[in-house]
Amino acid sequence: MGTTDPAGRRQTDYSNPSEARAGPPLATLCYQSRAKRRPSSDDLDRLVDEARERNRQFGVTGMLVHEGDRFFQWLEGPGTALEGLWSSIKDDERHCDIELLGEGVTPVRLFSEWDLRFVRRPDGERPLLGSLAPEALVQQALVAENVLTAETDIPEASGPWRIAELALAGDEAGLESLVRDRRAVGDEVRVICRRLLEPAAHLLGDWWCDDRCDSFAVTIALSKLQNLARGLEAGQAAGRRVAITGQSVLITPPPRETHLLGATLLGGFFRQAGWSVQAEFPKSDAELVGLVSTHWFDAIALTLSDVFTRRERLAALVKTISDVRAASQNPTMAVIVGGRAFRTEPSRQADRVGADIHYTSAGDAVGDLDYWLFTHRFNTEDASAPDNIETDALQPIDLVRMITPALSRRVEKLAKPSSPTES
Repeated sequence: MGTTDPAGRRQTDYSNPSEARAGPPLATLCYQSRAKRRPSSDDLDRLVDEARERNRQFGVTGMLVHEGDRFFQWLEGPGTALEGLWSSIKDDERHCDIELLGEGVTPVRLFSEWDLRFVRRPDGERPLLGSLAPEALVQQALVAENVLTAETDIPEASGPWRIAELALAGDEAGLESLVRDRRAVGDEVRVICRRLLEPAAHLLGDWWCDDRCDSFAVTIALSKLQNLARGLEAGQAAGRRVAITGQSVLITPPPRETHLLGATLLGGFFRQAGWSVQAEFPKSDAELVGLVSTHWFDAIALTLSDVFTRRERLAALVKTISDVRAASQNPTMAVIVGGRAFRTEPSRQADRVGADIHYTSAGDAVGDLDYWLFTHRFNTEDASAPDNIETDALQPIDLVRMITPALSRRVEKLAKPSSPTES
């Protein structure tokens, strides 16, 4: 990711998660801008020294990325301090085209050891800014800090095509061996889900459409993938963390949805994150309404097929979500949706059915929901920090899960021209 200035590390310890309870909630802010004139090395040194001194005074930490005449900056600290800094940043005449990319609240800091971590991209290196969304820049910085593990390349012989072939052949031993090999090279379960299992399910749907297999074969193959998902969950049970306690989620396919891979994957990730999970398979909207009217849930996750788009079922899903909201014991229950129908123009599709959140991969769903619940509570009138969030148990990776999905969606909306929803 270029070169990192070793200076800028803090003397004050901001790594203690209890900081979030000691005062007002911590806030985050990230933006990008363009220098009015290309800065020299001396200019950059002066700018970074000034910023570090400013951040040190206000208890702010963060990261600055420079490439050519462009800047990306992530700041974190007390909300009042960030408000003042943001006003100063906007008034700084050394840069222009200032664009706020995201802001929110957070229980912990990503760059607790840095007044300002400075990363510069020397001329001649592959451009980074403009090709990666903000959350990817933050993720790469965390990889460099050994907070996150970089993803490895997946050979074609071990890719989703091979997974789909083995599932169709009913070769459970082959599936387990392939996934075991991926785990051995460091792939996390969420990466295996996003890069192997879910794409393999998509391939099964494509092959069915091309008459390469029939519905029975697809059903059997999906059952093999579900067994594989359960095995992955069991294998990481020992490392289960309790980041958020007292949170409950109802995971269910909508009535008449028969493909359960998404629900299986989702349940594993939520249990791993410390959620109380109730998985149900209602036969009708009335049965689903009965569940939410008699039990308290912080969220409901409705999982459509990962094999087929099921676009013909979206209209019915609108009514299902409306009925569930009206009947829920929890008037602010979050509704999260996922499945292949939400892979294309996910935000628009989620808005169309009346959901609060969508996920494009089951491994990202917990972070999407955590972020929504956290910010929703702080943005509610007269709201205060929720008592049931145990910040002592939160790690930097939890913040990545909370913050980056919102940034990603925000950047996607800015970058992509609107187009008609596919039929």
